[in-house]
Amino acid sequence: MATNEVVRWIAVIIAFIAVYYATALFTLRRNVLKVVKVFEEKNALSSKTAISGENLGIRKQDFIERALKKRDNRIHALQFLMNTGLVIVTADGRNYLSKKKMASYRRDGNAIARFIIPPLNQ
Repeated sequence: MATNEVVRWIAVIIAFIAVYYATALFTLRRNVLKVVKVFEEKNALSSKTAISGENLGIRKQDFIERALKKRDNRIHALQFLMNTGLVIVTADGRNYLSKKKMASYRRDGNAIARFIIPPLNQ
């Protein structure tokens, strides 16, 4: 194999990796918007108005549902929001979205965080 062929293959592999991660980021952003909308519709924005996980309507799909229906990736977006501390779980197991933490995370985060977390005026 010539050197320029190796360079071409490396460029193709890097391009595929970039497309994969870009697709993952766009999918996560779309689903984060959906999850934030669910919290806003249910008014679960403080510890007093927090709701249980079942009332959110977001759950992991089982094997049959994933095979037969359109994939619902909102559970991954909810997990992302919980891992970042934007969705807080109360002592009794109820969940709520902290708009204050969301604003600070968007303000202080890197470019990827600013891309994924929606602005508060949406």
